[in-house]
Amino acid sequence: MLVRNLLSLVKDVERVVDASAGKQDLRRHLMVPDDVPFSAASTEWGGGGAGTLVVCMLGPEAGTHTPPAELARKLSAAPVGATVLILTGWPAETLPVPVVLQTLADGHCQLTDAVSLSSTERYGMHVALLAERVETIQPRTAQLSSAPAGEPAPLPDGPLTAQLWVANQPLLGELAVEPLRGQVRMLEEQVTRLTAELAAARDDTAEARTEVQVRTRQLAKARKRSAALEASASFRLGKSLVDGVRHPGKGMVALPMTVANIWRDRGARARTVPAPLPKPAPVVVQDKVTDRVVSIPVPGIPARAVTMTAPVELLVPRKLQEHGLADYESSSIPCFLATIGTTGPGAVFDIGANVGLYAALAAAVSDRDVVAFEPFPTLAEVAERVAADNGLKIRVERIALSDHAGTATFYLSDTSDSSNSLAAGFRKSSRQIEVEVETLDEYVKRNGIIPAVLKVDTESTEPDVLFGAAETLREHRPWVLCEVLRGRGEDRLMEALAPHGYHWYHIVDGVPYAEAQTIAGDPTYQDLMWLFAPEPPDESFWSAVRAQRAAVDAAG
Repeated sequence: MLVRNLLSLVKDVERVVDASAGKQDLRRHLMVPDDVPFSAASTEWGGGGAGTLVVCMLGPEAGTHTPPAELARKLSAAPVGATVLILTGWPAETLPVPVVLQTLADGHCQLTDAVSLSSTERYGMHVALLAERVETIQPRTAQLSSAPAGEPAPLPDGPLTAQLWVANQPLLGELAVEPLRGQVRMLEEQVTRLTAELAAARDDTAEARTEVQVRTRQLAKARKRSAALEASASFRLGKSLVDGVRHPGKGMVALPMTVANIWRDRGARARTVPAPLPKPAPVVVQDKVTDRVVSIPVPGIPARAVTMTAPVELLVPRKLQEHGLADYESSSIPCFLATIGTTGPGAVFDIGANVGLYAALAAAVSDRDVVAFEPFPTLAEVAERVAADNGLKIRVERIALSDHAGTATFYLSDTSDSSNSLAAGFRKSSRQIEVEVETLDEYVKRNGIIPAVLKVDTESTEPDVLFGAAETLREHRPWVLCEVLRGRGEDRLMEALAPHGYHWYHIVDGVPYAEAQTIAGDPTYQDLMWLFAPEPPDESFWSAVRAQRAAVDAAG
């Protein structure tokens, strides 16, 4: 009988049962039915035999718990075959395993089950141990973690107490380890959460720094224009006229003096400047923030570069300018280029294109049709400008892909333009827009463009994109590079891919990548992209990845 079954006898315990209580009093408090043979550790056994239920309290509290040595002596006097239920006053994480092992061994009791309790913790009962009073060890239950699976651990030669010590170790050890496993899981979750918060904070800091730089330049320009205006004759004369209206008496004196000073200054400039200065060009004040121009080398084509012109506040162009292509998603870009170079015929779909970096690289290194999907107008405009400025064949679609068609709210992240998402609450958002939404399957049918490579980076809605691409995955078998964020739908990704027989690989620096049995986001947020392959990649693919990595490093 398991402890879970036996504890059904111990229903509403209303107080910690004192170990010195009489047998009938203890039976009444534990609500043990009268037809169950029963003994208490603090009384004589009264002739009970096999099948007798022995209930004991073991723990550190004097007067409430039976001390270990005394309990061992009483258990050894119990009839052979009696079932012993020991309720301990120690939680599993602080259970003194050697003390309990010694108590059971000296009491000639062999464990059959050990569980942590929850419903009775308020009564001081934290762990329940179910054992049997024996005189001969039962090898079938003597399992050790070091023994082969399904085989009993070898028992030492010697007295019964030594054999019981070995036989009882596995159950107690597992009981003590489980709380530690729970703590490890909790700490892993905390590390994952804090890592995500740190990544978001870094993005916030970078965006704030860029904003400060822009505002500082604007302030300097405004101060310069203000100083020039205040020094002009028109401003000085106008100020004098306003003062004259406010203070007529003062104005009668100040206005002629101001006019005389202006005339004198003009005369001085005429005497000191031999010839009039050329007329300055008209000042053009831009409505938008100055653009950033980034030259992106094309890996493997030394003489080729892609020029990207974008507003300075956008994240991807800034990172490319500061760190170069070799340090921007340095693992996933070589894999992406290798996939384009080794897969069969078909188009490249850049889903969640942002400013169109992946689309631009695909168009620069191949003759494939390239489609970039980006619903945010500001980013889509940059992608279109990249295509036009560099003569690249890129079709920019200002729609979002998902598992349904229609319209949806698109949340613009307050943190970074790279965190815009269809998922409400993914990032803090104070602005939203309505965008057109379509499934990838419907887009393929409507336009007749068959993809061979998909790059999917839609900020936590990647499972929806793949659910909406089920027919394409099944019929056309494209290779998929997909961002996977920790705790953001890994199970749904596996659910979307499993019916189609895809193989999963975490894209890291080391090549070849190891095939994974499950999909899990990187808790360090360093390598976010995964390769979902319709078939296991062969050596020619891995060689292409290595070659593209070398080309990216050489491009800088």
